[in-house]
Amino acid sequence: MAESINHNSAEKILLAAFRNKCLKIDEISEDIATILLGSHKTYKYILVNGLLAKSTNSKINALALQAGAKFKNSFDARSLCHKVLVPFERDFLENALGGSNEPFLNKPARFTHLSVNNAVRKGKDQKALNLLIKIFRRIRSSRDAKQYLSCALDILCKKVEANKNLKDSSINYNPTLIEIYEFILRFLEKSFEGESLVIIVGALEKNYYNNISEDYKVIVHKVNQSGASSKEVGDIDILRKNSFFYSIEIKDKDFSEYDLEHAFKKMQKNGATQGQFIFGPNVNYDHSLIATKILDFEKNGFMVLLEDINSYSRMMIFKTDIADKQQFIDLIMETAIEINCKEDTKKWIQTLFCELKWK
Repeated sequence: MAESINHNSAEKILLAAFRNKCLKIDEISEDIATILLGSHKTYKYILVNGLLAKSTNSKINALALQAGAKFKNSFDARSLCHKVLVPFERDFLENALGGSNEPFLNKPARFTHLSVNNAVRKGKDQKALNLLIKIFRRIRSSRDAKQYLSCALDILCKKVEANKNLKDSSINYNPTLIEIYEFILRFLEKSFEGESLVIIVGALEKNYYNNISEDYKVIVHKVNQSGASSKEVGDIDILRKNSFFYSIEIKDKDFSEYDLEHAFKKMQKNGATQGQFIFGPNVNYDHSLIATKILDFEKNGFMVLLEDINSYSRMMIFKTDIADKQQFIDLIMETAIEINCKEDTKKWIQTLFCELKWK
């Protein structure tokens, strides 16, 4: 039989844990840090949500993801996360977990429960899943769960401070347009699983539309999570007067005509009559097959823009008002924070600013 979680009680426990210091320095707290400082965003939500559930009701089995899990003391993890943890993250943690509105719609959270047999990519993702299961199996009481919840929130608060330090970086150098382009080329030398590409495109789009009209809004989503929420369409969504206009799909690895078709059909489904597809500097694709697929879309009235990142960047920089160069630099940092990029990505940005004497 499934256990219930009182959401009001959970909110109070979450606030109390947020105010309390981390008193646990052991293997479990180190494992918690490994998950929260890693790259798998969905597992971060599952971890904190499970700790919160166990803190609120000691009977629950934190391995459960759905009330229908086939073991005793399962619970509705999605409801707790979306109604309690997500608003708390937005209000107190500045999206340090990832800023997702509906993280339990992501594939890793759609299983009935956590299991080593759940479909997951081999390597570090499989290791993260195994570690998550190990953590939950070792926390047996509500008291321990509360203490480890405080540790988890302490780690996230430190991430918030790191983001603030990045955002508050002082840059007093006014680069030329050529130097901005050189910075982009240098930045893209490291991919960070596609984060570099998304940050550059997001910053350039924001800079462009900020200069056109207040009617436009550029929303940059977390890497590899576009479409995970019902409010997301592509990697970057462009809104016009608060309504969906079109999306930009970004690929930092080889792609096929099916990848392009999937992206544009999703945009069409949401009412777009145009779509953009930008790919990284080392990406390969079949030019003939892609050209044929683009022609098919345009025959049906859907305008397509396919560009490599270098050509795209040169064009966008060329159209940039010289007076707004400093704004572009700020937008690089703003976008990096918006997608909750990896610590290595932040360090790379700061390294380049120092290397190019931009601060």
